[in-house]
Amino acid sequence: MPKNELIADIQAARERLLKAIDGLTDDQMMRPGVVGIWSVKDTLGHIVAWEAELVTTLSRLDQYRRRPPDIVEIEDIDEWNAEQYHTNARRTLQAVLDDFHGVHKHLLQVLDELDERTLDDNRRFPWMEGEPLSYLVLENSAWHEEEHAENIEEWRADEGL
Repeated sequence: MPKNELIADIQAARERLLKAIDGLTDDQMMRPGVVGIWSVKDTLGHIVAWEAELVTTLSRLDQYRRRPPDIVEIEDIDEWNAEQYHTNARRTLQAVLDDFHGVHKHLLQVLDELDERTLDDNRRFPWMEGEPLSYLVLENSAWHEEEHAENIEEWRADEGL
């Protein structure tokens, strides 16, 4: 996938997610039930955690020629998500929102610095098991944000928001 298409997909997913949360009050963003017990704030914190891992991986690719990065070594995703939930539960909504925007900005910056071959060569990183790096990027950004935008849209419809 050309880098400009990858970035366009990421930006489109972010726009959908921003539209999904647009107009919610702070109280509504803290209301549980969006994804299980998670609120919008918790869901955004969850997205931040995964995108931060992705940014870390992309920023340190030279360290991962042979050994896999942490993001692909997470064995129990549910457990990891629960740990991130408990970490973010103590944080303020504003802190989560700041990170939500900041990590996304860093993601776009690091992608801008990567060349097409790095993103598309499905043999460059053995730990990608035949997939190009762009797959990892989409999985942990655009596709993930689309999934949770849909959760928030459905929750809003159910709540009449």
